[in-house]
Amino acid sequence: MMTAPSTLRFAQFNLSLAGRKAGDIKSQMQAPTPSRQIKNLAATLQRVRPDVVVLCEFDHPGDGGDDGALAAFCERHLAKSQDGDPPIDYPYRYLPATNTGLKLTVPVSAHPRLTDAQQCHGFGDYHGQFGFVIISRYPIEDTAICTWQHFAWHQLPHHQIPSDYYTEAAKKKLRLASKNLVSVPISIGEQQIRLVACHPTPPVFDGPEKRNWRRNSDEIHQLIGLLDNADWLVDDKGVHGGLSSEIPFVVIGDLNADPSYGDGDKQAIGALLNHPRVHPDVATGAQVPKSEAAQSHAFRFIDGKGRSIATHNGGLRLDYVLPSRELAVLVSGVFWPAPDDADYPLICDKNGQEHARAHSDHRLVWVDVALN
Repeated sequence: MMTAPSTLRFAQFNLSLAGRKAGDIKSQMQAPTPSRQIKNLAATLQRVRPDVVVLCEFDHPGDGGDDGALAAFCERHLAKSQDGDPPIDYPYRYLPATNTGLKLTVPVSAHPRLTDAQQCHGFGDYHGQFGFVIISRYPIEDTAICTWQHFAWHQLPHHQIPSDYYTEAAKKKLRLASKNLVSVPISIGEQQIRLVACHPTPPVFDGPEKRNWRRNSDEIHQLIGLLDNADWLVDDKGVHGGLSSEIPFVVIGDLNADPSYGDGDKQAIGALLNHPRVHPDVATGAQVPKSEAAQSHAFRFIDGKGRSIATHNGGLRLDYVLPSRELAVLVSGVFWPAPDDADYPLICDKNGQEHARAHSDHRLVWVDVALN
């Protein structure tokens, strides 16, 4: 049995590994010669060495479970040194079901130009595209996992469903989570921490009805309801409520919302960051994850200014690791090496240029907490 540590590192990493068709990522992971992107992603995880990490945009079967892609990533790439660092083992893995690419059984909208991907509970060309997974060095209590995949958008109090875009049938059926919302217990010795993970839809790629903006906002409000232990929140087993007040947690995800810049609902993400149960230092204070490289990066999105708390190559803070207030935060960071850093090639293509296809358009975010 693994000895309980005194410190635990939690991380969020959007890998940008979405294939064109189901099975593409599995094929890439099992290929005799891995791509530069896969090697760089594995090397990044080996360098930062998180104990528990949410990997967003890692395609897997839409109904959950592993088709072999995650096993191959862990056992063929993370288990092999990529850039001089020791291998790292994640024996505990959870691949939740996802709403991406899951077709609605009713007409979605009268809009004449909807693609197949837009006629799903969550945007996706096939069921399982853009899903997220969780890997851990410590046991996941599978039987106590809670999910809110089936929670309907109209069930959210004060929801923002556009009144004249969806059909009446779609308004009754459409789920709120574009992927899923999960609460996963992680056991570290005698202590247990709930990992709350989600990946709301981007608040863009819509029209004047702002359906994606509204949905991103409401997905964040659903997450707030979970922290509030709200009675209106009903999980996939029919149980009301979210997290009781005595349970320590860490919220992890690519929330696709920045409190200061970008197109998202700044009031919604602001309400989450200022939630009384969320650790204020990590949310808005001195321990907000940051990197010196992002500070010196010229982001076109924000008029060429640097921004140390950026987690996306557009200059936005989209990726979050938010411990609960009672957890003692030690240190945090964003893996974003500068051009003069020895790790810089890990985020670059073969020509030495930062490129999403050679790594990701997101950066790994991590937070260390002390355990009792």
